[in-house]
Amino acid sequence: MVSVREAVVQGDLTAFQEVLAPDVVWVGLWPGQLCRNRGEVLEMLSQAQANGVRPSPEIVRDDGERFVVDPHLPIDGRCQVFVLRDDVVCEVRAYPDRDAALAAMEVPW
Repeated sequence: MVSVREAVVQGDLTAFQEVLAPDVVWVGLWPGQLCRNRGEVLEMLSQAQANGVRPSPEIVRDDGERFVVDPHLPIDGRCQVFVLRDDVVCEVRAYPDRDAALAAMEVPW
């Protein structure tokens, strides 16, 4: 099995599927942009690929249990914070830009 970080940076949906918790939650920027399980996340990402979205993911901050990913999308500057549980992704939250995602990492648990 590939590591979480390798799967994210590779952008390979097959590898990424292996590192998603079955009950992963993905929260997008806008109302209605919510995935509640692995299947919904993979469907959303597959649709994006089918629409020509080709990210070049880069991990820009990593504290071990959470990390910020800049997908380097040409359409906007959004970034995501990935949260890990038991070495798999259990939550992903989108932020409008890198600064907002990095600021979210500063919130105390």
